[in-house]
Amino acid sequence: MLGCAVREFIRFCFHRVTAPTNSSELNPERLPLGIRIFYGIGSISEGTKNFTFNVFLLFFYNNVLGLSGSLAGLAIFIALCVDAVTDPLVGSISDSFRSRWGRRHPFMYASALPMAVCFVLLFSPPELSETGLFVWLCCFAVGVRASMTFYSIPSSAMLPEMTSNYDERTSLVSWRYLLGWLGGIGMTFIAYRYFLVPTPAYPDGRLNPEAYSSYATLGAVVIFGAIMVCALGTHRLIATMRKSSGATDPFSVRRLLGELKETFGNRSYLMVVLALMSASVAGGFNDVVGLYVNTYFWEFTTDQLSLLLLTPILSILVAFGGTRKLTEKFDKREAALGLTTFAVFVGPLPIFLRLAGWMPPNGDPLLFSLILVHTGLVVAPVVAIGIIASSMVADTVDQTELATGHRREGMFSSAIAFSLKAASGVGTLAAGIALDWIAFPRGAEVGAIAQGKLVALGLAVGPGLLFFYFLTLFFLSRYRMTRTEHRAILDALALRRPPTADL
Repeated sequence: MLGCAVREFIRFCFHRVTAPTNSSELNPERLPLGIRIFYGIGSISEGTKNFTFNVFLLFFYNNVLGLSGSLAGLAIFIALCVDAVTDPLVGSISDSFRSRWGRRHPFMYASALPMAVCFVLLFSPPELSETGLFVWLCCFAVGVRASMTFYSIPSSAMLPEMTSNYDERTSLVSWRYLLGWLGGIGMTFIAYRYFLVPTPAYPDGRLNPEAYSSYATLGAVVIFGAIMVCALGTHRLIATMRKSSGATDPFSVRRLLGELKETFGNRSYLMVVLALMSASVAGGFNDVVGLYVNTYFWEFTTDQLSLLLLTPILSILVAFGGTRKLTEKFDKREAALGLTTFAVFVGPLPIFLRLAGWMPPNGDPLLFSLILVHTGLVVAPVVAIGIIASSMVADTVDQTELATGHRREGMFSSAIAFSLKAASGVGTLAAGIALDWIAFPRGAEVGAIAQGKLVALGLAVGPGLLFFYFLTLFFLSRYRMTRTEHRAILDALALRRPPTADL
């Protein structure tokens, strides 16, 4: 009897979540809070995967299992190259897909289980040679990334379909970034506090290979749950989504190439994509080398690293609450340029100050306090830059529709997903090459590394961050669309579309 009651309750909840919604129930100028939250929850899966790839993956294969840093970076970069094909492919297919569950949701549902399985296997390799480890890393990094593509591209493509409002799009992206970052930080905190803890066999828990496998199992559960909650929670929007105005002919390589040419023919889109990629690579490079820097350069303990993860939470909340207000006062381009300029000068500052001899010595409580403050100062603008750039991409969808008559939400959103994946692809490759270039020792204990190697590590990190942030600044300065221009585009589209098409 209890089982029947549980089944009825689940059926009732599923019906409430997935029941079709009337277009009159939704205000595209201000979407309901529940829809925003469900939409944002899915990004917890991306946050978990991104933080795990950026913080732990290279360290695990290089420092724990002994795989060459260049080979580990190359394997992750190969997975990124696969994304360069699968991201636009899934975007194109989902743009013209037809089913009773709409264009996007079938792909989202299909992604959850394969991604969870590949995530566990990625951190559970058997005993293998270096070549075997390289192949294992390649296969399951590709598996995780490809599965994520089937979720991230369609869900990102929903953004311009859900609202055409210039500022409401920023709010929706803010929810995705808020929950994605909190999910990633939360899982990394749990890893440090409950998995990578000292044991008799491993006094430094960060070197315990079994701990990573246990952590990955929990991560897989979180990833699966987040994707399913997002898909179910937004299922009722299917009836209100704008239908494709793009190609309806069967998929072909020729059609895909034509769509790519049309998409990248939008200069504003191209510039913001390159800027977003540069910022993501900077963040990925910083995350990958960050565990090395915090462990060996600053000599922080695992407990200190877990506390360091809590500092960005306030920064993320500031970015979440303030980014829309910032873009309401300034155009998105000006806001992003100002934030990036701040990141250029402040991001690598502690490294340069240490190399100049102006930072407290390792072990001094003041050092940890300074790094805490610096982390908080840097994370807020970095998150805000990502929010604004993603919102800019949504605006260029309308610009291209006006110019070509086609909407390519899936194709355009593939750039967002690809640029974020580039953080752990190009960033990890650059970090792996840098570690091999300076011949940084593998599996070393804290305090046992020569001072010259630590200086070389700092010299690799500081200029590396500056280079990627300057690239971000360069590309953002070439984005041209303003709020006034976007409003004119929407007005022109409103005259062209039938009345029912503007949801």
